[in-house]
Amino acid sequence: MANDVWDITKDLRIQYAKVVSGVTTWYDIVADTYDVNIDRGILVEQQVFARPDIGTARVSLEKSSLADFTVAPDYKSNMAFRIQYRPAPDTAPSIWNNIFWGLIQNVSMFYDVQTKKLKIVITANDLIKVLLNMQLSTFTVSGNTTARAFKSVMNDLATSVNAIDSRAYFSQNGSGTSSTVQWANSWADVPVSELLNQFLDAELGWLYCEFGSANLYLCRSDVNTLQNTTWSTSRPTISNIHSSSTLHYCMDHIELSYDSDQLVNDVLVTETVSTPASDKKATNTTSTSNYGVHTETFSLTMDVGASPYTKMSDWASAVVDAADPKQIRSVSCPALRRDGKTSNVVTHDIAYPLQVEFSDGTNTIQQMQLITRIKHQISADHWEVTLDLWRGI
Repeated sequence: MANDVWDITKDLRIQYAKVVSGVTTWYDIVADTYDVNIDRGILVEQQVFARPDIGTARVSLEKSSLADFTVAPDYKSNMAFRIQYRPAPDTAPSIWNNIFWGLIQNVSMFYDVQTKKLKIVITANDLIKVLLNMQLSTFTVSGNTTARAFKSVMNDLATSVNAIDSRAYFSQNGSGTSSTVQWANSWADVPVSELLNQFLDAELGWLYCEFGSANLYLCRSDVNTLQNTTWSTSRPTISNIHSSSTLHYCMDHIELSYDSDQLVNDVLVTETVSTPASDKKATNTTSTSNYGVHTETFSLTMDVGASPYTKMSDWASAVVDAADPKQIRSVSCPALRRDGKTSNVVTHDIAYPLQVEFSDGTNTIQQMQLITRIKHQISADHWEVTLDLWRGI
């Protein structure tokens, strides 16, 4: 009888790709045991900026065969690499889903004289690394405000990096419009990471690598749309209140903190090019009354437009309006349900608006948070998923 119970020995695969005469072929890395650790997503800095960050997979293998050691493995650095699971091994055995896609960075191995087995550690990074390590000989922002708007500038930058290495290409994950405009400027021998931070910081946008190998960005309005998702019983929820629904994800761990060190409720925002007249200040008086004044000064580069410089005011207001020290920072849950099937929690990616619920039987906390990082720990005994969360700006 088909039951779709997941088995690590049959329903997890580690693969590398070889390209011969333009044809890509994927090969399994076969081992006796696997231990997998994945950590990928964005880096939240100063509780304001969503910075692209290099995702990493670390796979530890144990093999009885010593051929990889004595002859040399067929897989090596810079080869495409993916980790996949089979969600329905009985009813849909040919379907495999990614939980990581990237490039092999390092391969290390040693022989264990006690077990008489070969132990191998493969480290891989997602395609954000290719993007952030790139440098452009020239890049120019020019034209009218439409041509210098965030989306136009990001798309021009994507075209430039694609001309050098198509693996670094990125595109918009959404249909939102730009909130900011850049000044006309030209750069020479500029790191792509420097340009991305300038553009994303002004826009309060996101850029990340999804688990299917594509680099994606969100403009401010895309993020706002996700943050405005309404709580609903028809949406997935991580909760400590058990349910047999496939929309329920059992909670193993939750981190809720009141962290005033990560609170910004009084903001002065300045612009690197324009006159001090465009500097704007915003204060969340409710937050300052409850938690005291936590002041930060931020310096941005963007075309501020004409007086009264509403883009600067909007930026400052967006930051202070999110000032709340009470935040669910992370949750963990098993990737396998009580019936042994894979949970849909493994299908959610970065920026997904996730419902989190915790109850002591009398009082209940419910928060809608965006996923910022996804971590997998997979061993022969257990598969745990940890999701870092952020209410965002």
